[in-house]
Amino acid sequence: MKRTCAVLLMAGAAVLLFSGSVRAGVAGFGVKAGLSYANIHGHDVYEQRSRMGFGAGAFLTFGLGSLLAVQPEVLFVTKGSKYVNGSGPDAYREILSLDYIEVPVLIKFFLPVAGSFRFHLFAGPSLAFKLRAGVKATFGGETEVETLDNVRNMDLGLAAGVGLEHPLGRGKLSLDVRYTAGMSSLTKGTGDDIKNGVLGIFVGYSF
Repeated sequence: MKRTCAVLLMAGAAVLLFSGSVRAGVAGFGVKAGLSYANIHGHDVYEQRSRMGFGAGAFLTFGLGSLLAVQPEVLFVTKGSKYVNGSGPDAYREILSLDYIEVPVLIKFFLPVAGSFRFHLFAGPSLAFKLRAGVKATFGGETEVETLDNVRNMDLGLAAGVGLEHPLGRGKLSLDVRYTAGMSSLTKGTGDDIKNGVLGIFVGYSF
């Protein structure tokens, strides 16, 4: 937890410093937070269920005209999955927990729709840096926690989604829904086909 907080503080400080130095070219600076529904998929994945998590971080928006923008983000996100065999108190439950600092670089295309709401589509690559990987298994009233050492330190993905913005006060309130698909296998040295997949819903505010 201390390591996560330290990384978030450093990332936030870097974004603030960067935003101050290039403010003239920045269309917006903001923060966002939301919920995520994560799972893993691939040829070597069986009977996994989605697990709910969260994400939060900061972003910069660089305008490229009236309809285009580039938006790099720095987010803390939780991923993983869960597995349940049986029902009731005697069921076997296993939760895969993967924590990352994720850096998406999104290209945003604003739809030319009149009104106070601005709708946009976006897509771009996303590079995630692993903070923690572990499995928590519960069975018969006992719990066992294991750290996973064979999960790669970096995970390359592709994010895409839709969003909208609305003026609020001196800034803009935003909502976006995105799916980030992992493009590389999570594990190293095994040859298994196991990839991340995360549906995220974020609310943000830009200044």
